[in-house]
Amino acid sequence: MSLIVRLTPYTDESLHGFLRRVSQRNLAPGVKAFLGSFGIKFRSTFSEPEVAQLAGVLGVDAADLAIRQFSPDNRNPMLRLKYQRIESAKFCPACMGEQPYQRMGWAHVLVTACPRHGILLRTSCAACGQGVSADGSLDHCSCGHSYAKNPAQPASDQALALSALLLGVDHVARQSLPPTWSTGLPSSDTAELLCLLGKHFIQESPGGLLPKPSRGRAADDDVIAWGRAGFDLLLQWPSRFNEALGDRLASTEGPGLAKRLGGWYRALHQRYVDPAHDCIREALVQHLTRNFDGHLNLRLSTIDPQHLQEKCWLTSEEAGRLIGIGSELVRSAVTTGEIDGKVTVRGKNRFVSIHKKVVERVRHDRLAHYDATTTRKQLGVSKILFERLMQAGALRKQTKKERPPLVSGEFLVKDVDVLIGRLTSAVSGRTTPEEQLIGLQDITVRRGISSDRICSVLQKILALEIRPIEHNQALHGLAGLRFDLADIKDELHEEPSEPMLTITELVKLRKWKHENVVSWIRQGLLRTATVAQGEHLQTRIPLSALLDFMAEYAVLAELAGRTGTKSLWLLRALMPANVKAVRGQASSGTQRGLLLSIDQLVAAAQWNKKKDPKIEAVDR
Repeated sequence: MSLIVRLTPYTDESLHGFLRRVSQRNLAPGVKAFLGSFGIKFRSTFSEPEVAQLAGVLGVDAADLAIRQFSPDNRNPMLRLKYQRIESAKFCPACMGEQPYQRMGWAHVLVTACPRHGILLRTSCAACGQGVSADGSLDHCSCGHSYAKNPAQPASDQALALSALLLGVDHVARQSLPPTWSTGLPSSDTAELLCLLGKHFIQESPGGLLPKPSRGRAADDDVIAWGRAGFDLLLQWPSRFNEALGDRLASTEGPGLAKRLGGWYRALHQRYVDPAHDCIREALVQHLTRNFDGHLNLRLSTIDPQHLQEKCWLTSEEAGRLIGIGSELVRSAVTTGEIDGKVTVRGKNRFVSIHKKVVERVRHDRLAHYDATTTRKQLGVSKILFERLMQAGALRKQTKKERPPLVSGEFLVKDVDVLIGRLTSAVSGRTTPEEQLIGLQDITVRRGISSDRICSVLQKILALEIRPIEHNQALHGLAGLRFDLADIKDELHEEPSEPMLTITELVKLRKWKHENVVSWIRQGLLRTATVAQGEHLQTRIPLSALLDFMAEYAVLAELAGRTGTKSLWLLRALMPANVKAVRGQASSGTQRGLLLSIDQLVAAAQWNKKKDPKIEAVDR
């Protein structure tokens, strides 16, 4: 079957309107019957193969047909499927009198007027009152009355402005809209945004309350009501919009923006990101900055952080972002009174606000302190060297009570700067062979400096008794300081070295078990030192450490051997006197190398003396 008449679509004609015109010119009773004769089923949106088949039947390019049909995500707002009336149609009597074809946009539920002629679109025949069918004749009703002869009814400014906006037609009624909406083509999601605003700003209307949002596809009348309500907010921009925001905020209370304003502002920032909508976002943020007495949502702050500079009271989240800490820490500090702020309790919820002056003071205090990691990086030293410098008294660590509120850094920035400046400015500049120069990180046992003497060497350096020879300014902090190894060794020779024993030598001397000695060392009961033995490091026990150990502890096994009993029995006998063993090496569930405190043994002897009546009689 071939067409009697082949037609070409007009520029502003939709695919469904073109099919109506083609079917009528080819004497078909309707669009569905016309398509059925070619084996094509009528659909609101045709698939790509079906569009290609239509193009072959109509003799029109497939791409030209594809851009004219309705689709869910069409970039042309006039062809968005969810806003189309598929079964019914509308028409402009004046346009039908000029050229009888269905204009693109007439099927859109929010387009109710013809901006070109300033009249309303008709949905029914004036002669019989019958509705216009999308499958019927294009230019006349089934009663025979011509659509072009229907009387014209003037449209309101609101209907003209909304229709002109969606159709992309410049019109004087659009001049009171936001600047990006007053001229040119609309964005593809304009209708969705208008309905979003209308849903959340439900106001009294002549017909009663506007319909509330519901799940599923909304009725056309509901969509029209929401779209008009949202569009009304944008007329006389921005006065109506600000007035609606003010009324909504005045009629609600509480710190939460979503509960007081509604969740539409989240969608405005997340889904409707077209630059044409920036004016709405900016107006919203400016109004909330000036008038909102609660907590602004973080998403608003993220999009336009400049408004925070105008606020006096900040939420714990906003204050935490400016300070650089978590909001929970800020909230806890205000609740406990550590910093000044306001706490509002509503039911089980607690809301916190902090004045910007307090936030700035906390920021200043935090910038004046370094934590351990930052301090080490500023000094340019390793973790081990940093610990040794701290043992030598290089910097004073501030306690939590000494630090300002919400400050985690333990070191003052000025103290770190003073330390670096004092050591780098003390360079003597003496000529020294390169092989004799060492840095702070080289003051180790590998250079012949025992671990127990490293701290004293660093103390002399900090006291400037040992001065640096050179300073490499290319290295950060103290990393560029170089010292004469001879100066360091001269200082070490001033004190005689202390006798030291290896673990093996101590075992042979005292007949103690090797694993017990190792256990005491690991528990920190027996002090040791690390010395260099050639290229290897060895653990040694200074004589003073051994004497301190023997003066404080007694080996339970030795005492049991002297008294001819067992360790367990002896320990049980001492338990009534509150003598407890110091833990030793665990081996298969048995405690090895148990120690007794000599102080506790002395106290136990006094306890037994008081309990013996014979001793009490002798004392008398």
